[in-house]
Amino acid sequence: MHDAHYHAEAEIFQALAHPVRLRLLDFLAEKPRCVCEIEPEFSLDQSTISRHLIVLKKAGLVQARREGVRVIYKLSDRRIQRIRKLVQGLIADHLRKQATILAQGG
Repeated sequence: MHDAHYHAEAEIFQALAHPVRLRLLDFLAEKPRCVCEIEPEFSLDQSTISRHLIVLKKAGLVQARREGVRVIYKLSDRRIQRIRKLVQGLIADHLRKQATILAQGG
């Protein structure tokens, strides 16, 4: 694999490395939305939400289209949710192992 691939992969993981951006992906997985629909659900100001969406867009995880004065965001690829499910499975396995070690007095 070339360095460019590693950099692209790192950019995706960096974009995923914030709880607000993960929540945004979940919210956008339901249906495409504009920032005005996202803002009330997140209790964050519009500029903060927009900055997070820009990071996701730059990483290729969301797409934006203009509808009049509104910008509508949507997931660019549903596979991102499958990747997240795999990571969630890793986390669950890790927590189970930790609980087993603690239960055994380790």
